[in-house]
Amino acid sequence: MKKKGREENRKASYRELEALCLELEARVTRGIMVQQELISLKAELDQELNRFRLIQEFGELGLFRESIQEFGALATEYFIRAFEQPHALLAEYDEKSDMLAVVSTFGFANTDVPAVLPLSPADFPEREGFLLSQQPDTHVKLASLDLEEALAGPLFGPDGAFKGFVVCGQQRADQRFYNPIDTQARHSFTVMATKVSYLLHNFRINQQLKQEIEERRRVEQMLEEKAAELLRSNSELEQFAYVVSHDLKAPLRNVLGFAGMLQKKWMDAVPEAGREYLEIILKEINRFGAVIDGLLAYARFSSRPPKERQLVDFNKLAEKVQAQIYLAIQQCRAVIKVHPLPSLPADPQQMEQLFQNLITNAIKFTPSGRRPEIDISAKPSGSEYCFTIRDNGIGIEEHNLESIFGLFQRPHASRGYEGSGLGLSICRKIVGQHQGRIWAESKGPGQGAAFRFTLPCR
Repeated sequence: MKKKGREENRKASYRELEALCLELEARVTRGIMVQQELISLKAELDQELNRFRLIQEFGELGLFRESIQEFGALATEYFIRAFEQPHALLAEYDEKSDMLAVVSTFGFANTDVPAVLPLSPADFPEREGFLLSQQPDTHVKLASLDLEEALAGPLFGPDGAFKGFVVCGQQRADQRFYNPIDTQARHSFTVMATKVSYLLHNFRINQQLKQEIEERRRVEQMLEEKAAELLRSNSELEQFAYVVSHDLKAPLRNVLGFAGMLQKKWMDAVPEAGREYLEIILKEINRFGAVIDGLLAYARFSSRPPKERQLVDFNKLAEKVQAQIYLAIQQCRAVIKVHPLPSLPADPQQMEQLFQNLITNAIKFTPSGRRPEIDISAKPSGSEYCFTIRDNGIGIEEHNLESIFGLFQRPHASRGYEGSGLGLSICRKIVGQHQGRIWAESKGPGQGAAFRFTLPCR
């Protein structure tokens, strides 16, 4: 027991104290080193967080740039702030010209920066950012920028297309005032380059949309002006037609009146040849009046669009038209067969005029001694109905199948029949205003004809 007490009361030797001091100093040193590492990690983390904060801030501000120059200036400014370097450059790739044009620079006041960089998409097989010194070929191509070291990277849009190039770094003279570029910053540089490329892509898409909208507005304005001009023109045309018809019909009525008086009171005193001349005069006056009425009707259809469309029952319409031309049907003992017809949205008055013109023509252009036979039918064809009015009349030469719809166009075979030559022109105008088509078919003279026209179901 006494021996044990003496060992406990024994004082530590100098070497033992020295060892304890060294161990304590080592622990303190390790603690300081750990603390410094933690401080360094915190600083790096704060720096990285600040970069991502700036990237996010740039993403919000970059959405509202009005021009590519303004967008480029904002981008280079934020690269400078995020990576704490004195020089930055942004270039955009133009696929049409295959050139990488410089959009904006920051800090190159004493450097002659070219307008076009000697780079191409083939120089960037990968999308990640890199240190300029790691790619000697690219460094050489950018020798005019005098960059000693820099972070650089290609810009690729969301569609995978090459959009441009960005570089941010320092020249030799800057190395006294700026820390060496951290290689670990390549990741955040790639993130910001990706943000720039996506915003650049969106900027160009939005710019294209704005141009399309402006072009559409310009076209719409032009169409509105053309429509207003057309309305004025149509109004003037209709007024002109009325004035002309009135001015022409007034003397025409006078001539007709005097010719009628001559025929009634002094016909017995007129020689046989004079009577024939007088009959020709009366006939031509009536034909001239019909031409004026036809022109007036054509002008009316040309200047006035269809009224609000109503659901027209074409079966009832065909009955109504037959009742209107009852005398003409009875005089030539015409046979009209009407197959079941649809009900479609249309202008009732214009449809009535259309059917009356086509049926009247079918009766009129039938050879003397032949009983007119007219067949009316309609068949659905996709989103429209195709109507057919077939007759057994004089027929139409193949080369006249289209020309008969022109103004005053009368084929040789129909020269001996009365008419102004405007009826089919009015028919084409009516069908065209209803977004339909009209045409004629015939196997030739003496073999009848079929007039077909289409009307939409809606």
